[in-house]
Amino acid sequence: MFRSVCILVLLFLFAPAASAHSGDIVVTPPEITQGEPVLIVVEGIDIRDIKKLTFGGRPVPVFEFEGEPTALIAIDLSARTGVVEILVETNDGDKVRALARILPRRRIVAPMGIPEKMGGNTRAGANNLVRAIVNENRYLSTIISTREAPRFDERFRFPLATVEVTDDFGYSRKTGTYNITHRGTDFRAATGTPIYALNDGVVRISGDLIAYGKTVVIDHGSRIMSYSLHLSKVFVRQGQLVKKGETIGLSGDSGYALEPHLHLSIKINGTSVDPMKFFALLGEKTAEAAAR
Repeated sequence: MFRSVCILVLLFLFAPAASAHSGDIVVTPPEITQGEPVLIVVEGIDIRDIKKLTFGGRPVPVFEFEGEPTALIAIDLSARTGVVEILVETNDGDKVRALARILPRRRIVAPMGIPEKMGGNTRAGANNLVRAIVNENRYLSTIISTREAPRFDERFRFPLATVEVTDDFGYSRKTGTYNITHRGTDFRAATGTPIYALNDGVVRISGDLIAYGKTVVIDHGSRIMSYSLHLSKVFVRQGQLVKKGETIGLSGDSGYALEPHLHLSIKINGTSVDPMKFFALLGEKTAEAAAR
């Protein structure tokens, strides 16, 4: 739940003795594993009164969502672990602080082969695959959502009518002599299954890549981007505005895929996060609604 119960640690020791604002910072979750998103809601302070919000000393954009000042932060898979301070400064000099803790992710390595269409399980196949992934990641990294305001006013839905996870986020795939980090979640989807936009947004990429296959990237604002990979067909074009639930393509096995499925990645400010954890924070409140 968006207002899920969490352990909130406020550092009143550092707060001004007489504050005009008695706001609270709600951090969900208060203990975050590497690779997960963090939702921060500032209660009791008008967004117009907030001068700055920082997470670990770094400024974070604040937007209004469901009537509350909100910030969304991505914790990288290689982020430093330990306690992080969240600080809200108001225009009149008040400060409110909270703490969150970043925990290490358990490292998992599992084997995965290379499809014959990409060279099979050979040294040349592995080298070509990794070269393509590096080049495509470099290209995708240039497409970042810089819009701090959301393009959406509703919670996010799942990309499929029926949701079944077949491969989790964050582990390493042992491919030849390489370890390839899986920076998304795979969902079961037979070829030709409709894929839906998670929320309102604008299409930033609609094209065919070597490793990632037919790909659609949607910019949802608030620095949130969704990536649908390995499609068999694409129904949207670059620059097109899409609505939540609109069919953007059909699932398939294009690119680096051993069988038909949907690979979904979500990035916040250019950093990949666990999509299932993202839905837990900003997804629709029931599984039926989220998947419809």
